[in-house]
Amino acid sequence: MDMPTAPTPPQIGGEINGPGKAYFDHVVTDNIIDALVELSAEVWTTRDRLVILEAVLAERGIDARDAFIAQIFASFMRRTA
Repeated sequence: MDMPTAPTPPQIGGEINGPGKAYFDHVVTDNIIDALVELSAEVWTTRDRLVILEAVLAERGIDARDAFIAQIFASFMRRTA
């Protein structure tokens, strides 16, 4: 049985089959550039958040690296019965 579907608004999915951004003569190169720009933006955001997190932890007297290492290796500190 076919489910009724609403028409897709024009602003959604327009880039899927659209021309996209053109930087170079070859579409594959343009797609790689788009992916690289998106990935760079995500890395920038992650690094920015990490700097802020480390500053907040430092204000509270917590060394982020020490806390990270302690959490990972805490299981080795458990004693067996």
